Amino acid sequence: MKGKHIIITRLFEFSGSNTHLKALIEFLRPENVVLILEDPGQVQYLQNIAGGHRIAYRIKSRLHAYAHLNYKWTTNIKELFFVVKSVLAIQLLSLRYRFAAVTICAVEPEKHLYLLWMPFSRVYYILHTTPNHRYSSFTSYSCNRKLGKSKQIITVSCSNKSLISKNWEITTAKQQFIRVVYNCVMESEEARQYRVLPRQVNELCILTMGHLVAYKNPAIWLKVAKAVTGARPGVCFIWLGNGPLLDTCRSAGQMEKNIVFKGAVTNVFDYLKAADIYYQPSLHETHGIAVIEAMYQALPCVVSNVGGLPESVQNGYNGDLVNPGDLKQQVDVMLKLIDSPELRARYGANSFKRYHEHFSFKRFTVQLHLIYNF
Repeated sequence: MKGKHIIITRLFEFSGSNTHLKALIEFLRPENVVLILEDPGQVQYLQNIAGGHRIAYRIKSRLHAYAHLNYKWTTNIKELFFVVKSVLAIQLLSLRYRFAAVTICAVEPEKHLYLLWMPFSRVYYILHTTPNHRYSSFTSYSCNRKLGKSKQIITVSCSNKSLISKNWEITTAKQQFIRVVYNCVMESEEARQYRVLPRQVNELCILTMGHLVAYKNPAIWLKVAKAVTGARPGVCFIWLGNGPLLDTCRSAGQMEKNIVFKGAVTNVFDYLKAADIYYQPSLHETHGIAVIEAMYQALPCVVSNVGGLPESVQNGYNGDLVNPGDLKQQVDVMLKLIDSPELRARYGANSFKRYHEHFSFKRFTVQLHLIYNF
């Protein structure tokens, strides 16, 4: 690719959006990227991105977040002033880099969506999260007026595309400019190298990864873990990830030696290699990068039949889909897999096959080439 590309994003220590950003930067090449960050504290996380030392960045803490325009007319005039000011700031930066394209990596629906109104640059709006509602009619107006070949929305599952179309009231004619690019894994020799963590003989490990927040459904996860470890003492459940519910979950499971909340870890692939089953009972999920990482490690997957998860895990092929509120069903599925190593092996092999067919980095780049027109 020639020329610079501006990416407006928010960096985290660990998150699925970070993983997607790494793949996007690898696709665009680090030396071609200019990151726009809202907080200087995020700069420290550049070290987690390959080639981070080659990435130019700017801090723009005053960039307007939302253009809701649903207040009293006097307030709307003031807000519109800040919207126009922010559009001009990014437009001038784009002009400085010879009409550089702009990508907004949004983890909060509608944040910076008003940048679709930039007149002289291509704009791509990547949405990682679920848009459960629409904040104002300006969102629908912007999408239905500005979406086209040079202004597109990218999201990570067909399920999320449907929600965006419905909740933002985007017309059928404009929905063709909402594109789906599935999450992928940054493949490496280290990631595929066979290495496992020490564990007890005959112990079977069920792994979950993600922030400990309510929508990840840790409450039923803990109930399932207690029921399964009670019925099969040789099984352990491990959850990797920080979050506001970490201390609560640790307290609830502190009497269970085979149920562990590890918090955040840096050697995620070691845990994936040591696992036998991947388990994610989320209440909703746009797609789930952790599931893709598990599939890359040839793990059978048990996930909720919600959101974008069924687009990764096919029931009875590379795992089982469950109702996120059905405790008995989840326990029964777990026991079935625990008691059948042949079924786990078949599901695992199919996971790896399905990963390569739909979620590899090669597939990711092919899809982005079609959108970015390189």
